[in-house]
Amino acid sequence: MFDREFAATSAESISSFQRGQAATACLVRVAALLDDPRVAAEFSAAAGLVHQIRDVAVAQAEGRPSEVDLSVLEQGVRDFLGPDDDPYEELPGWGAWAMDITSLAAYVLRTWQLPEKSAKNCFNVLLATYSIVGYLEDDSESDDVPELADAEFQRQMDDISALSSGGAWDGICRDSLVLAQSYLQWFQRIEA
Repeated sequence: MFDREFAATSAESISSFQRGQAATACLVRVAALLDDPRVAAEFSAAAGLVHQIRDVAVAQAEGRPSEVDLSVLEQGVRDFLGPDDDPYEELPGWGAWAMDITSLAAYVLRTWQLPEKSAKNCFNVLLATYSIVGYLEDDSESDDVPELADAEFQRQMDDISALSSGGAWDGICRDSLVLAQSYLQWFQRIEA
């Protein structure tokens, strides 16, 4: 179960840069869901945008400067989701997944863009990732789906703990890439 208070306190306990890394690790784990052909066929623009944001965030997490204007990516998010201040109506079927993951990517982008608000944005990434992974469990057609959401929350707290202890980003990113493939395999068992 997602412990909101513990997650918020954990996000606040690390530096702004480390929050960006923790948020990026979450995006690395779920961005691959948009590679599923059922989603990519209809929402290729959203998938491309999320992958661009992921790539920029990974570069930032590695300490490399962004070669992409982050405001252009933010505008791409707004073009897909609608104005920031307006609630948006979620698309049906695979569109809901595309919107949720794009929204998560927007929070990752903001975690990097707004260091003074990075704790709040990082928390939003943690919660959104937990929810998306929870949908993998809830919507699965498989009887043997493990408790993915609880394991995701534990992974998030382990990432934050590792970062606060000086853990290397490469290992966190590598583990996230492996988990991304596992999430994609569970996603492929879902029917819209």
